[in-house]
This record gives sequence, C-alpha cells and structure tokens, in this order.
Amino acid sequence: MRLKQVVTFVAVLALAACRDNKVDCDTVTYSGTIVPIIANNCMNPGCHGSGSANGDYTTYAGVKAKVDNGSFRHRVIDKKDMPPGGLGKDDMNKIKCWLDAGAPNN
Repeated sequence: MRLKQVVTFVAVLALAACRDNKVDCDTVTYSGTIVPIIANNCMNPGCHGSGSANGDYTTYAGVKAKVDNGSFRHRVIDKKDMPPGGLGKDDMNKIKCWLDAGAPNN
C-alpha cells in the first residue's frame, strides 16, 4: 500500500511540472509583452495595421477600443479564431494575464 501512495505522489508531481505554460502575470506588460505578440501575429497586411477597418492595433488606443468592447477577448481567448491559426499557450496565457489585470498601458 505504501508503494502505491509513493507512485501516486510522484505522478501528481510530474503532472504538476507539465502544466500549461505557467506565466508570471507580474512580468506581463503591454509594451514589453503584448505589443510583440500583436506585432508578430496581428499586424499583417489586411488585418490590424495602421488605419485598418478591422481595428488599428498599431496603437494602445486601437487595441484598448477592442478590449473595451469585448471583441478582443472574445475573438482571441474565447473563440480562438484570431489570429488565424491561433496563438501558442504561452502567448495566450500572457494575453489572459494582461486582460485580467485590466489591460493597462504599462
């Protein structure tokens, strides 16, 4: 019986170590974390570049407008259809941290 408990404990530890990419939300900032994600995934021609009818993500004000109306979270986090092909878990978790903090301009 003791061996079974040890094996279970080790299995739980192993699973905990493999959890989804844990992000330290205290290190997530708009300028240092979110802007690079947006630049690499959203500012493609015809998407969210300067003056885009889809929303201009080249400025904080443009991104924040979509955050404030709920469409940013809905499309990126909930539906996962933006950007096309989605984001990796690490980038997704960073965006969640930022949104959950109120999407500050920091």
